[in-house]
Amino acid sequence: MKYWLKIPIFTALFWAVSFFIPYSMAAGVVTAEGVKKSLAMNESLLTNSSLVRNIKKVDLPQVSEALEKALLFHKVAVKKLSVGDLSASVKARDESLRLLMLASRLAHQASGFVEKKAKKSYEKKLKNIQGLLAAHKRITDDNSEFDTERKLQKEVSLLIADAEKNEAEQKTKEAIASLDKAYLIIANSIKSQRTGQTLVRSLDFATEEEAYEYELGRYENYQRLVDMMIDERRAFKRDERTRPFFDEANSYQAKAESLVKEGKYKEASKLIEKASKTLVNLLRDSGVHIPGA
Repeated sequence: MKYWLKIPIFTALFWAVSFFIPYSMAAGVVTAEGVKKSLAMNESLLTNSSLVRNIKKVDLPQVSEALEKALLFHKVAVKKLSVGDLSASVKARDESLRLLMLASRLAHQASGFVEKKAKKSYEKKLKNIQGLLAAHKRITDDNSEFDTERKLQKEVSLLIADAEKNEAEQKTKEAIASLDKAYLIIANSIKSQRTGQTLVRSLDFATEEEAYEYELGRYENYQRLVDMMIDERRAFKRDERTRPFFDEANSYQAKAESLVKEGKYKEASKLIEKASKTLVNLLRDSGVHIPGA
């Protein structure tokens, strides 16, 4: 969601700040009735407002802690008012508001970071797909598989259009899901035309970077498959037996990423391919057979 902190939330924060001054700075106008009303509004803000609902959507310990403390100080403020200690009640109420605004600010920052990360992932996947489409066309042209190319382009273009529509509506998660489907369709088509070859070499791609992106995509697909077999199918676990496979794959990936920073895409491709083979070996060792892998 592009604009996480919307107008109603700004309004709530403006309202929250607005009664800091009359009760905290102008001690002469503090009344029990006035403090009681401000606490009622504060409670509504803390429990039923869109501000708090959006804060709770952010899974971040610092945010949750600030909100919990805000609620605690509000309870203290209510208790102090009940015994007639207006000064202590106002002090606790103001601290509750301060913590609430802190939680909101932290949540907004975290949401922005997640949004940027998702946007970057979307753009990267779209770029990968565009590279794969170009590679697929070169392969089908070589094989005179024009009908295959036409059918794939039609299917993938619909998925890309759906992804772009969702991205325009700030539904990045759904957009990425559509791109993942498109990626798998193209990758599987390329693989079916390259039966018996372990790797689509860079000569099938415009650049070595495209070849690397293809291998990285395959590796990420194997990672998703492994996660699915662990989390959904319970086929095996992350334990002492499987750890060496994960360590080896992670090592290859880390080395590949270092090479990419140096612009050495060809060498990085070979390492990512090894990382993929390591995950395939993990799956086979766990009794999961992948045809053609």
